[in-house]
Amino acid sequence: MRKALTRRQTLRTAAGAIATASLAAPAIAQARRKIVMTYGVQTIDGSSESFFASIPLGLGFYADEGLDVEIQAMAGAGTADNVLAAGQAQFATHGSAGLFGAVGHGVPMKAFICQVPDNFASVGVLKSSQIQSFEQLKGKTIGISAVNGAPALQVKAVIRRLGWNLDTDVQMIAVGTSLPALDALRRGRVDALMLWDAIFALFEFNGAEFRYFHPDPFDQIGFTHASYTLNATIEKEPELVAKMSRAFAKSLVIMASAPQPELARLHFKVFPASKPAGLSDAEIMKLDKMRYDARSSFMRFKQRIFDRTEQIGDERDERIAALRDMLFQGGEIPKALPIPDYFTRQFLPVMNSIDVPALIAQGRALKVT
Repeated sequence: MRKALTRRQTLRTAAGAIATASLAAPAIAQARRKIVMTYGVQTIDGSSESFFASIPLGLGFYADEGLDVEIQAMAGAGTADNVLAAGQAQFATHGSAGLFGAVGHGVPMKAFICQVPDNFASVGVLKSSQIQSFEQLKGKTIGISAVNGAPALQVKAVIRRLGWNLDTDVQMIAVGTSLPALDALRRGRVDALMLWDAIFALFEFNGAEFRYFHPDPFDQIGFTHASYTLNATIEKEPELVAKMSRAFAKSLVIMASAPQPELARLHFKVFPASKPAGLSDAEIMKLDKMRYDARSSFMRFKQRIFDRTEQIGDERDERIAALRDMLFQGGEIPKALPIPDYFTRQFLPVMNSIDVPALIAQGRALKVT
């Protein structure tokens, strides 16, 4: 049985990582600013999420900026954004469909970095299923991670674009992101799962074989995981956002360049409660590699980190617009606003002024003990 990392465990392990760093420099640690960042998923499972979690915590990138960052894992992007809007957090990170929904309903927030540009969400059915296309899911049941999660917003938009009635033509059930979701599929409680790369990697590790669907316009949209803050924070505390931007950018370079087994070791060192129970060390490392490989294939590391043909943290307007328009045409947001209402490029110079070659060298030399 795989052991999930609960929100309480996430807070404890993140705090523990900071406490460990504090032993080395107590005077500096006392001066660090406490920051809360919400994550729109209930678990932080492995190195596939290291770009905002274990790398900046474990390698001290947040601490280097004078920040004591606490990550709060939550059930869905909507919940994460509600906490941000209520002033109980300074930042949020999750799938970008949630941003469009929040802004569309009046939350004054926007993204300042796009960390995963390509669309990593899929609809999956078991290969043994009679369902051969997304259109054959009419009249069926789809399992989603959370009712207000970003993947749910995407699939509902597609369903409405097809002219289906969400109340009568398809049923959606929240099944979470761990093995009970796979069990629901295998037992026929749901006919398909609308989830994302690292979760499907877990299920494949556990022996499931899938047929994946990417209904139009899934393959055209980008800007699929980003980090956000309130507009007031950008206006009043731009240096705070710049600090988070630098920490995120450095973490992306390390994630792209470090040996994957070392990233796995770093993750389990920072988040020990996320280590799956009942698996051998070799199996744990194999699962984490599957998760990492699934996620990294959508992160455009070659263009952003190694070739430098794209800026770290950026995304093209047309790919942002494609996601916005899908959600608007599918009735998930009330209107299609201009791109600057969702994403600011104000902090791209900060992110792209870091010493990328030196960080690549640091990543390649990473050894976790």
